[in-house]
Amino acid sequence: MRGFELLPAGGLQRGVAAAAALAAAALLVLMQELGQRLRGEEHRAWWASNGRDVLNAAGFGGVAAALRFYGLPGPAALLAGGMFTVLTYGAYVLAADVAQVRHPRALAIAAGWALVGLLLAFPGPVLGFLGDLAGALFPGVSARVSAR
Repeated sequence: MRGFELLPAGGLQRGVAAAAALAAAALLVLMQELGQRLRGEEHRAWWASNGRDVLNAAGFGGVAAALRFYGLPGPAALLAGGMFTVLTYGAYVLAADVAQVRHPRALAIAAGWALVGLLLAFPGPVLGFLGDLAGALFPGVSARVSAR
């Protein structure tokens, strides 16, 4: 399978996209916090579970769009956005429910920024990993792409 490669983009575009990715990471954590509040409403309001799904989808979409704007190919942006969403949710739940730290939101935002920062600072190795992961998850697609 062809590896994922960073698409060409100008310095200003990358800077704006990096800021958008960091903002999307912080907003994703805030959406996770709101989603946790909705979890308590699920027994009283039929829409609460669907509301959490909409929040998660919006957060995922925001992160994936920012990564795509940064220069990641579409499939890599979707895969990285999904992985980021799951890891950020896990960081928030770990901080808020398991460790019960004083400021779980701040800790989860810092973890999200660290993840996005690693992706933006080292796009080559991250894209190589995502390409390998996509090839392992979808071997049929890998065979068709490499046969062209």
